Amino acid sequence: MTHSIHFRSAALALGAAVVSAVQAHEVAPSGAPSGSKPVPIRFEVEMRGPVAAPSKVEAAYNIPVSGQGFWKFTPVVGAMSLPVEALPKLKGAHGTVLVDYERDVIYWGLENVGWVGFSNHFKSSWVVKGDPAFSRGNLHGADIFPRPGKPALIAAADNNEGEVYVTDTTFQKAHVLKHPPGKEYADGKGFAPTDVAFTDKNTVFVTDGYGRAFFMPADVEPFKYRGEIFGGKSVSQTPHGITFDPIHKDLIVSARPEAQVRHWSLNKKAWLDVQGLPPGSTVCDTDVWGDYVMAACLDGPKGSPGPIYVINQKRRAVVSTIKPKEDLGYATAQHMHDACWYVPGKGKNGEVYIIFTAWNPGGIGVLRLANVPN
Repeated sequence: MTHSIHFRSAALALGAAVVSAVQAHEVAPSGAPSGSKPVPIRFEVEMRGPVAAPSKVEAAYNIPVSGQGFWKFTPVVGAMSLPVEALPKLKGAHGTVLVDYERDVIYWGLENVGWVGFSNHFKSSWVVKGDPAFSRGNLHGADIFPRPGKPALIAAADNNEGEVYVTDTTFQKAHVLKHPPGKEYADGKGFAPTDVAFTDKNTVFVTDGYGRAFFMPADVEPFKYRGEIFGGKSVSQTPHGITFDPIHKDLIVSARPEAQVRHWSLNKKAWLDVQGLPPGSTVCDTDVWGDYVMAACLDGPKGSPGPIYVINQKRRAVVSTIKPKEDLGYATAQHMHDACWYVPGKGKNGEVYIIFTAWNPGGIGVLRLANVPN
């Protein structure tokens, strides 16, 4: 939607309506964007990962698998079934997913529905009854900030209403921000935020991916812009996602039409390295788990169905390419819109999942790390 704080606690432990097809498949601008020069990312298969591999599954079972090396995933069949009242809105899904680890609840932002909660190992689901602001627009991108002993904070960007919300996991009160101040938005137009990222308990960054392409910080309490503004169309025509990396203390901006994962220094307020994904990989958002960045793409190279890349930040390499539609049979997974890590349990009881949501047509799915012989 979102690392960012979609997976903050685990990372620290480890160190207008749906957009049109034209908007969703942009063409990169002819001029090179400002900031660091993009470096094409390399591909390396990784045979070991940050946790113990799950029990081996014999290839004879013929389960569908996608990915390479350690990072192979298989579908979790029947997971994330929707409550009946949300089913009519499924096809138009254009939102985000995040995890509340303290309560072990997954939230999905569903357009014109609001928040849908999932628990009990993906078996139970419900539509959250909260502030009406969440159900009248589109929860396009969101982030969560855990607060021990208190409900976690939630921030969300609504591209349809042109608003940004801060609430907590009671969802009863939405604090609202509209257009940022300053000359860039002096006409009161052109603000269509697509994602948010907490960087600490009182700071949230907003990216205006469908508007004027700036990103900017805001105070959480009281909820107000700080007056700083960064980025713009010269950096990316659509800075679709923004994510906080809690280990490196940097922001990761998903430059969608340029197929770039751009790292921005909070301290220097400047661009660091820019990783160039294969041309055509229109990256929507990233999520961080320790040294691993997961990049969900609307499309793949040459217009192929959207892949999910797993990037090892230490090696600056893609270590796995996961294809939910082509390899795993998810018919609605033509365009990956958001994905997050979900790693419940510890030690031998720990498991690794990817939860993804797709757009046009909309859908949601769960993948589980699988130990399948090469």
